[in-house]
Amino acid sequence: MSCDLIFVLAGRPERKPYGWELFQSGLAPRLIFSVGRYEVRRTANEPTKIPELLEIRDRTPPERRHFWADFRQGSRSTSLAEVETPGTFWELHALARYLAPDFPQRIAIVSTAIHLRRVKFCCDKIRAFRNSTVLYVAVPEDRSSFRQAGWWKHANHWSYLLSEYLKLAAYYFRYRKPYSTGKD
Repeated sequence: MSCDLIFVLAGRPERKPYGWELFQSGLAPRLIFSVGRYEVRRTANEPTKIPELLEIRDRTPPERRHFWADFRQGSRSTSLAEVETPGTFWELHALARYLAPDFPQRIAIVSTAIHLRRVKFCCDKIRAFRNSTVLYVAVPEDRSSFRQAGWWKHANHWSYLLSEYLKLAAYYFRYRKPYSTGKD
């Protein structure tokens, strides 16, 4: 399995180290981390040492603090992600705008296993993803903060599972029609 781009969604702390590992293994020549407001400090330090994330964070009003860390064969850049509204749908919508007009043919999207249902739903609704092969890559269960085996034994797993299914149901109602990025 190889692709043109690995994209790692913001959120759970295990996503970025796993995405970085895939990038280092040669899965793709390009990696983009989506860095949400509350994970800037962690992402700036681990696993890749990106001090410029702290600098761009300090120049950006809190409500706009969502960034891309874009790695390409020996170089990297950071930029404001221009996510319109918080949430998975708008994060992927912003990615589609960021990648246009040269949208990759094969994209691996890294997230937590339970979250990938909603990610797939979003990609199906955003037109830019339709002409690409999207690989949905789950963080391995032994590295994940959510484990399917025995999830009912942990209160935090209950709440995460419940919130994912509630969000998925809400997305079905909110994002029924296909969305264009204006560049596709």
